[in-house]
Amino acid sequence: MSWHKDSFWAGACEAALLAAEECELVMVPSEFLDLHPKFVPLEYSWGLDHVGRRIAWCCSKDDAHRLAPWVHEDHANRRHCRWANEVFVLCGRFGWAKAASSLSVRHWHAWRERVGEYLAGRGDPTKEFRPAPGALTGRGPRVLVVGASAMGNIGDDLLSYVVANMLRQYAKARVWWSDSDVAPGHLRRFDAVVVGGGGLIYASRDGRNETQNLANYLKFGPMCRAAGLPVAFIGVSDQDHAGGIDRDEATREFARRCLPAFQLSSTRDANSSELLERFGAVDVRTGPDLLFAWCSRAQKAVRPTRAQPPRVAMAGELLGNPHLAAGVQEPSSALAQALAGRQIDLLLMSNDDVSHMKRLSPLLMKLGSTPSIQDVRGLAFETLVHAFAQYQGLITTRFHGLVMAMLCQLPVLALDVPDGKKSRLLNKVSREAGQQLLTTDVTVEVGIQRLADAVRGEMSAVPMRMVEALERRTVVHVDAIKQLMAPWGAVEPVAGDLAAEPDVQPLPPTSGCGERYRTDDLVRNAADRRGSVALCWAASTPETSGFGNLGDSLSAVMVAALSGRRVRHVGFSRPESKLVAVGSIAHAIHGGEAIIWGSGVSIRGGVLARSVPRTHYDVRAIRGPISARHLRDFGIDVPEVYGDPVWLLPSIFSEPVEKRYELGVIPHIQDVQGFGPGARPPADSMRYRIDPADADKVTLINTWHEPTWQGLVDNLRKILACKRIVSQSFHGVVIAEAYGIPVLNFRQMVGVENGPMTISLQEECTTDPRIWEFFRGGPRPTFEMYAQRREDRTDWDRVIRAIDERWTPFRYDASALVESFPLPLAYDPLTSRLPSTAVLRDLRF
Repeated sequence: MSWHKDSFWAGACEAALLAAEECELVMVPSEFLDLHPKFVPLEYSWGLDHVGRRIAWCCSKDDAHRLAPWVHEDHANRRHCRWANEVFVLCGRFGWAKAASSLSVRHWHAWRERVGEYLAGRGDPTKEFRPAPGALTGRGPRVLVVGASAMGNIGDDLLSYVVANMLRQYAKARVWWSDSDVAPGHLRRFDAVVVGGGGLIYASRDGRNETQNLANYLKFGPMCRAAGLPVAFIGVSDQDHAGGIDRDEATREFARRCLPAFQLSSTRDANSSELLERFGAVDVRTGPDLLFAWCSRAQKAVRPTRAQPPRVAMAGELLGNPHLAAGVQEPSSALAQALAGRQIDLLLMSNDDVSHMKRLSPLLMKLGSTPSIQDVRGLAFETLVHAFAQYQGLITTRFHGLVMAMLCQLPVLALDVPDGKKSRLLNKVSREAGQQLLTTDVTVEVGIQRLADAVRGEMSAVPMRMVEALERRTVVHVDAIKQLMAPWGAVEPVAGDLAAEPDVQPLPPTSGCGERYRTDDLVRNAADRRGSVALCWAASTPETSGFGNLGDSLSAVMVAALSGRRVRHVGFSRPESKLVAVGSIAHAIHGGEAIIWGSGVSIRGGVLARSVPRTHYDVRAIRGPISARHLRDFGIDVPEVYGDPVWLLPSIFSEPVEKRYELGVIPHIQDVQGFGPGARPPADSMRYRIDPADADKVTLINTWHEPTWQGLVDNLRKILACKRIVSQSFHGVVIAEAYGIPVLNFRQMVGVENGPMTISLQEECTTDPRIWEFFRGGPRPTFEMYAQRREDRTDWDRVIRAIDERWTPFRYDASALVESFPLPLAYDPLTSRLPSTAVLRDLRF
């Protein structure tokens, strides 16, 4: 640990270890707990009988508030001091065998002064409590809700809103949220305290000391009793390893003395209730997880139309599961075979997931799947519903991943230990629901096969009738809250839920061609007085080493050329009118007014659902019907004007370029390492390997370019120098088709042999939705592509033959797209060429 290098901490640790030889227990900071079996958390002072016992404490001056009042009694008696430095003291309310040195006594006097301030009510550390919606208005009782929210776990965050919502609805309470670092003096601000919800009751796991977590929450029983405040556990549970409460007598004593101080408790399963009752808790009720109270809310939330290829999501500390860990590290396993070619979204639901996903992602790539890490932390409930509901299924070790899947009616496979929280939930619901469970007590072979089946989509959802039954049972927690708040009088329920993002003020969706946005208004709003157009696009950043991506940069090119105006880059969250053109970015506009012309929409990570309440939309044209359906799900008017503006590029750049290569190969930027025109795919991406014998006729082109007009043109010339194109990049396909270069989309397809294939546009999309909806804008019922696995070398001669045999020019009528351009045209791209590139030469991408 880094604190070992700090002389103050190291000295305190050494002193505490020496004290352990003389004392029954030593209460210490959490960083010391693993160093000696006699070490217990400082907060244990709230639950230990200290009379006649040799109990010491090693505490920094800043942590004095974590100790119970008896520790500070008779604090002026220097016999209690054993050792001190400028930061810590080591004391005990008994006479030490060895007296403190004079230097320690001087430091101890500074501690005594700090404690004096604390005991006089002036020494509490500064604490800002987070107000829930409505906390700063009204006259209801003030309630502090203590839990694990705002610590990077979406389950804990959601539970804090559910508890606050119940308190507001059924007690008209004004609620503040807090972590567990609360001093006794802070409680004077409140009328009652609720501790919950979630898995707050646990002590040790795998032999590693976690008693600090137990101490953090049980201490509120005696703290509130001392302050004369009612306190309750609401919606709590033990962790899978809560048997650790029995790990030692000190922990048992602490639990037995703290739990009876809570007026009542409600838990989310019978095992948790039994544990609390065994250690002396009174009036314990059992209900389901608090989040099931929002079942009806989940049913009302907008869900995406299933207009995209099926994807499976994974969430949690996945590499901690023995079956999954074994399956992804053995290329010949059934799981590895199932993952090949699959699109997998790795959902970050907790800070603890980050390291697992960073380790898992490259393993999945080696197996031939396409992983994408999606961060869903901090999202509002309705946004999470939208994000989860898009998937074919979810594989999760996260308890609230399972709960979200149940609320969204998402097929799920929950990974757990036999008696874990997810196991208890599913087995309690029904034997049928237990089929969505994979526990560690099955053999590795069986576990790997179950996971392989799940990756292929062989999962089922917990029936809604069972989820609705759980919602009805959340009344247990409501009744507990009503009883706790009874001293303030019974109240009628207040209608409405708390928004899961209190700073959001929802705006009504706007029409695509409504009176609000006339063309003249757009000229004034999206173009400033100097005539520049406010335009959103994914520009170069320090993270891309200053390089631009061709498809994204073409947004500025198309708008500047067609309007004859300079473009001004604006951020996606700027609260102003802004034009949104080329690229899959229409979902990411997060505030202000978005004038959509030809861009696409993605629903990955729930970004669209988060953006909609903050944004006014004026849709003039959209890339294709999939993007249109995603916007229409939210009631946004979208005209049936489909197309990508890059189709008009030949009217801007049309110089002749010598054809030097038989075939140009364009990977997606995610398939190259690094940035810049020289970036190449990783060595293990065999499908992009070009042998020296083919180097004269086959060239690899990535879409990174210098962030200038000349840099973009240089990149474009590379594409035009090819007789044929095979492209994983979407705009590689669009550019080639626009210039009449024979082209096939290049993509790994699940369960498909390497080689050419035909995709029907009359059926649901089963490939890259950008490619699908681009071709859907034309008259053809199908389009051609070339399937190629990452781990296989590509037969470039076969690719060339496939292009020659299968490609036919794409026909697209761009008149409606041009007519929908929201600014006056500087020229007609359907009949003429850009007269001058002067407006483009100063562009910076």
